[in-house]
Amino acid sequence: MSHSSSFLNEVGKPLVRVVLRQIRFPTLLRGIFEGAVLGCVFLAAGHSVLGIAVRDLLSPMVPSVVLVLLSLVLSGVYRTDITNSIMNIYVHAAYGFVLYAIAFVPLVLMTIPELANGRFLFFFLFFAFFAFSTVSPLMSGTDFLDGGGRRKN
Repeated sequence: MSHSSSFLNEVGKPLVRVVLRQIRFPTLLRGIFEGAVLGCVFLAAGHSVLGIAVRDLLSPMVPSVVLVLLSLVLSGVYRTDITNSIMNIYVHAAYGFVLYAIAFVPLVLMTIPELANGRFLFFFLFFAFFAFSTVSPLMSGTDFLDGGGRRKN
């Protein structure tokens, strides 16, 4: 028992510290705006790919958008040191969307089987990443001429 406890202390504490260091929430206005953009992408994907009425997509949209925003929070994309570089935003947004895809696909398969369509999943995940990666640098005030994160002397 002490061996497993020792292992948890050696591995668990640093892992928790890293995860807690990553977590930063966006400002309220930024969160609302990005949530609205991601919600619109979800509605567009569901309506154009599956032909489902927008009214019927509203209830599955809410947990989907909340899940993507929480995945982005866990990826650290809202940390100040990340938002200072456009390349860091893209990398951490990719981490966030990988986390989201890992959670979203099983969620859809279990709760909303009519959305479990490969074309819908690809369309939504691809365009949500594209929309977020376009909007996020603009919202954070990133300098687009930073050379991918190089510091100015």
